[in-house]
Amino acid sequence: MALPQFPLENTFIVAAWLETCLYGIYFSLFWFSVYINSRWTRNGHRPSQVMFVSSILMFAVATAHVAMSCYRMIRGFVDFGNASGGPVSFLAVISHWTHIFNDVLFTIQILLGDAMAVYRCWILWNRDYKFVILPCCLLLVSLVSGVKVCTGVADASGFDTTLSTWITLSFSVAVVQNIITTTLMALRLWLTERKSTRFRMDSGAFLPVIRILVESAALYLFLEILLLAFSSLNYNVQYILLDAMTPVIGITFGLITVRIILRSQNQSSHGRVGTIGSMALRRIAMDITIPLEDGPDPKIEYDGGSGNTGG
Repeated sequence: MALPQFPLENTFIVAAWLETCLYGIYFSLFWFSVYINSRWTRNGHRPSQVMFVSSILMFAVATAHVAMSCYRMIRGFVDFGNASGGPVSFLAVISHWTHIFNDVLFTIQILLGDAMAVYRCWILWNRDYKFVILPCCLLLVSLVSGVKVCTGVADASGFDTTLSTWITLSFSVAVVQNIITTTLMALRLWLTERKSTRFRMDSGAFLPVIRILVESAALYLFLEILLLAFSSLNYNVQYILLDAMTPVIGITFGLITVRIILRSQNQSSHGRVGTIGSMALRRIAMDITIPLEDGPDPKIEYDGGSGNTGG
């Protein structure tokens, strides 16, 4: 039994309301991340400039998207409220420049989020390009499909088979990209966790970071899967998820950044230094015994941080 279609007028209202609520969360999270980044910098650390600039771009895109959504709602329900067909006569026209503008912003936000996930993978895997070849290829496919969707919407008066195919491809690649990059980052941290036990370092040091990555990406991935499903079935609820995705991508990116910085600050206050990618490590103690009398060369012993003095 097929699900009944959600009325388009209700769909656009709920979409604008949900995007505004999520943008409010993102607004607070973004400025909090700016604050803790500034504190991090004042303490002598150097946050990634790439990540910082990307977060600003994401915030700018999300702000422009929610502003345009509000403008479209005003035009639709005020200027076209008494027109033939009602607000839908304006809001459902996908070839209107305001709709195209929002589609372009959505595509840019998707590409920024995926690109930053690929960048994190590259950093965590010690800048080894072979681990990000597939994600980079998927990023290129996302770019091509996103451009095809935006140009197809500009030339179309409605959804045709070709445009629907490109939309489905774009959403499918986004889901696969999210799964692959999150898995690669979690795998790298898990392997590092296993290696750290050989040097008698704290076990479980990277497990919380894995949880941060997985938990923060879970909402984004869940919405991507729902969006792909509703888009494939051509349900109007997809428009609600489309508007929600732009701030959600920024929220996902911001949550990972904030939680990792806060954890790194906590580790630094307990004597942890060094990094793997952007993850702080614990200081390893070295005990050195140098005899004062004449004789053989001084003996240097390393006890792996156990605190025992050799000799």
